[in-house]
Amino acid sequence: MPEPLGSPSGRFSLGIDTGGTFTDAVIYSRESGVVVATAKTPTRHGDLFGCVVEAMKQVLDAVDGVSATDIGLVSVSTTLATNALVEGAGRPAALVSIGFDAEHLARAGLRTAGTTGLGATNDDANGAGTLAKSLAAAPVVMLAGGHGAHGDEIFPLDIGALAAGVDRVNDDVDAYAVAAQFSVRNAAHELAAREAIRERTGKPVTCSHELSPRLGGPRRAVTTLLNAQLISVTSRFVNAIGDAMSALELDAPLMVVRGDGSLVSGDFVSVRPIETILSGPAASVIGARRLAAAELGDGSGLETSCVIADIGGTTTDIASIRDGVVVGAAAGSSVERDGAVVGGHATMVTALPMTTVGLGGDSEIWIPPEGDRGEIAVGPRRVVPLCIAAREHPDVVVPMLTRQLEADRVIAEHGQLLMLIAEVPPAAGLDTVDVQVLDLIGEASGVLALDELRRSARWRSAIGRLERRGVVRRAAMTPTDACAVLGLLDDTDFGDPRGARLGAELFSRQRDRYGAEVGADGPHLATHIVQTLLRSAAESILAVALGADGITPAETRRPLAQTALDRRRQAATEARPADPMSPTAAGNPFANPLWGLLDPNDAPAVSVADDPSLARTQSAPLARIDIGVAVPVVAIGAPAVTYAPAIAALLGTTAIVPPHAEVANAVGAATARVRITKEITITAPRRGSYRAHWGEDPPTWHSLDEARAWATTQASNAARAEAAAAGAPDAEITLDWDARTAPSGDRELFVEATLRVIATGRPAGR
Repeated sequence: MPEPLGSPSGRFSLGIDTGGTFTDAVIYSRESGVVVATAKTPTRHGDLFGCVVEAMKQVLDAVDGVSATDIGLVSVSTTLATNALVEGAGRPAALVSIGFDAEHLARAGLRTAGTTGLGATNDDANGAGTLAKSLAAAPVVMLAGGHGAHGDEIFPLDIGALAAGVDRVNDDVDAYAVAAQFSVRNAAHELAAREAIRERTGKPVTCSHELSPRLGGPRRAVTTLLNAQLISVTSRFVNAIGDAMSALELDAPLMVVRGDGSLVSGDFVSVRPIETILSGPAASVIGARRLAAAELGDGSGLETSCVIADIGGTTTDIASIRDGVVVGAAAGSSVERDGAVVGGHATMVTALPMTTVGLGGDSEIWIPPEGDRGEIAVGPRRVVPLCIAAREHPDVVVPMLTRQLEADRVIAEHGQLLMLIAEVPPAAGLDTVDVQVLDLIGEASGVLALDELRRSARWRSAIGRLERRGVVRRAAMTPTDACAVLGLLDDTDFGDPRGARLGAELFSRQRDRYGAEVGADGPHLATHIVQTLLRSAAESILAVALGADGITPAETRRPLAQTALDRRRQAATEARPADPMSPTAAGNPFANPLWGLLDPNDAPAVSVADDPSLARTQSAPLARIDIGVAVPVVAIGAPAVTYAPAIAALLGTTAIVPPHAEVANAVGAATARVRITKEITITAPRRGSYRAHWGEDPPTWHSLDEARAWATTQASNAARAEAAAAGAPDAEITLDWDARTAPSGDRELFVEATLRVIATGRPAGR
């Protein structure tokens, strides 16, 4: 336990991260910059708020000398907004579309076909399930109006028609989104519509120009609608966290991490919740850089280059850092993007450029139907590890798996269970087969072997629906189970190893499309699983690094790249220390557990390369083929200490696993700063005339210098005010001016300019 700490009130920050597998908490000293206490508790998806309360209480009890009165700031990173959108759990909202063509909106994912203007709704989807269905189900009130590229009104806004449309849909929605054509050049119609809707309904209204200053109206409309769907969901979350803080006597401001890594107040995010999508990955970047500052060499971690990999139970989030800046895919790499993508839908939400892959300790192991001989795949679906299921239901799971192991015939459902994890929804919302499945699981004490259910399309569909609703979860073989079989995990932390061993034996008997078993036995299968995870993670990290350098990530799948990685694996195996259990092996105290697993000879009859013909021959090669990562890999997350050194060896680089890597996201939440950006675009509607597009009725100037000075004042005042509302009253202001011209004879003709004002500051705290 740390030494007792004495401090005046408010010198510590409490950071919380609600992840898919664990909810983490840290207490961070705002003066010394050190983590003084940590806590980790399993995330219960049916009781997210209870998990946060439990994590807060644990971390406060973990260190002497720090009490609730010493906490000056509470910061949270959360996957709530992302999950709510992807799972279709947002609240109903209507879109008021002003001046847009229905075809353009439909291409953005808003199904408006068949609408007849005012208040037409779409009844062909119910909003449950996927994000696409949620968008398609949203009522759309389509109006004429909007402005042109220079902010001139195209058609007047008909407030009477707006009122009729709102009356038609109001009983079916909780909030409204308003998007007008070219509202970022003139917001008059959006502001007028918002005022009219508020007066008529009293419900929350989001305007698209407040969420993004960029052109691209249909995508901005989608972003605004998603924000409206999240308002009540996020407000309940913020209120519940506030209630939890009150119960623990935490009298401090509540902040939330946005997708761009900055902090905003709880009140701020209740109005603009869409900005918290990808909050967790953003917090991981901040926390990783903070924790690895000393190892990165500059004392701050802010001016160095590295690749950050947040290896979690559900996913691995990867970010490239070049000279202290988080960089995305370079132009021409095929994965460049402009704004966060959620559920396959592009938004205009600013987020740190990160890549998320479905690789983690809880990723499902499966056999690709078109795979090579002996091939297995990892993820992206998240399941409950069998060792965890066995720990929670020891009297049911172990006998189930034992019975299956003694069966005369191997079937695909062996080693898979269904677990009841949440309160059952009202029967009216369930299909007949859904109810039958739930009844069977309930009669079996909440956990049932998949082979005890009917093997039909209807039953498979019912199981899928219940899983998507979060009512049941599947338990199956995972990398966590493989590590338990190989003795790489502490049994007390990761469940009952009997479940993992039985599951590995069962899965090793499964056959691929060639009719061959995928493993000689359980331990060999476990080795193959870990090898596959290491290789997949290495390829994913390499793809992100290539993308940042402007090289198509798909190059990692080409034969030369695969051969290079095979040779790297062999070289890493040959270079491993004679005593891999030495605490100083390879200069890295975490290098020992997996060195031997890099050697394909540890898994006879199992191919690691996608094509067995690419495996290195016994003779020395004549050509040098190499590919890898040229900067350190900073690995965080609970499994990082186990996996990262071997992944780095495959990439020909070093792994940095900093202290407290397992709670880095919570550290990121505790150490993030407030950052607000305001943009004003200046155009030239005619020669010698300059229009500054800000709010409604943008002014026109006859001097570019005058327009720029006016825009600077407006944007700076707005950025300061918004930063203060977000929790940083003493924010610093920086300016960026980008003017675009075109050649015209012997002179440059002004086209337009963008003024960007950024306000940054440390949260005031208490």
